[in-house]
Amino acid sequence: MTEVLLARQEGREYPVHVGDGAARALAGVAADRDVAVISCARVLATPFARRLLPALRRAARVRLVHALPDRERGKTLAQLERAASRMLEAGATRRTLVVAVGGGAVTDAAGLLAATFMRGVDWAAVPTTLLGMVDAALGGKTAVNLPRAKNAVGAFHPPVAVLSDTAALRTLPKRELRSGFGEVLKYAALRPTLLDEARARAAAGEPDGGLIAACARIKLEIVEADPKEKGARKLLNLGHTFGHGVEAAGGFARYAHGEAVAVGLVFAFRLAERMRLLDARAAGTVEEAVRAAGLPTRVPAAVARRAARLLRYDKKRTGGALGWVLPRAVGAAWEVGWDVHPPPEAVAATVREIGRTR
Repeated sequence: MTEVLLARQEGREYPVHVGDGAARALAGVAADRDVAVISCARVLATPFARRLLPALRRAARVRLVHALPDRERGKTLAQLERAASRMLEAGATRRTLVVAVGGGAVTDAAGLLAATFMRGVDWAAVPTTLLGMVDAALGGKTAVNLPRAKNAVGAFHPPVAVLSDTAALRTLPKRELRSGFGEVLKYAALRPTLLDEARARAAAGEPDGGLIAACARIKLEIVEADPKEKGARKLLNLGHTFGHGVEAAGGFARYAHGEAVAVGLVFAFRLAERMRLLDARAAGTVEEAVRAAGLPTRVPAAVARRAARLLRYDKKRTGGALGWVLPRAVGAAWEVGWDVHPPPEAVAATVREIGRTR
């Protein structure tokens, strides 16, 4: 059974299909069009992709299947140029549809390729990871990395459709599945009423279409209200400020994105506790949910220190100051705010706390 959510962004609408068999809708999206499929070798070798591509070829004219290097290695300007050159050689035009089949790294890079090829072509996302389904493939933020900074070069370019088929998760490696729960727990931290369900599903390692749709719905509501991240969309960066630093400190290879976000979540809640914005019990609740999911809550001290140094390259920095997304107590729960400026000594003390391996 699939659920169809309607995404609205800057006067445009596109469907988000979620559930078992959602990818069948791709035939209608791509019908009678020239298509360039952007994926990676690991995904193309899966049973899911081996079923998807023949079905797509029956519905559309697949001119190119291009494999990016796996994970963050595919998110570079050099790889973007290579993919664009291959599209040009394959005869792609402004009417060509880019179809991104893969996890968050693939959809980020393929979306930016679509945003920039011939000044912009349509694209559709077929996320194959939990992280992609709940976050990366939604909202039209596309990007590649620079060596020191995550997603430093990018564009807002919404897709024409997102097809989140839970069948793709059946053969997902366990680490990739756990990584996805890092983003799921971010949404639960934004909406604490979702925390118990997210924690239980994360601990069992069993996502379902309902939970994925709940996370997607939160993101789509926020994006509709603030498509260009001028205000409330900054909430979606909860856990990402220090988390992106951790990713960069690990050379975009040591930590998966969701693992780094998990560390960043713990960091944000411990920083808020240190600033007396909320109590230790709330911070401990989120940290325990992260731990129950099998995700890291700490990193080695050297990684934490390097992550802190790399915060100077964070794309959210304005006027020399870095605004954080942090929780604040409201009754027995909390709400999350953006553009919070903690004292430097509080950040430094939290870096030391998170830099103790447990």
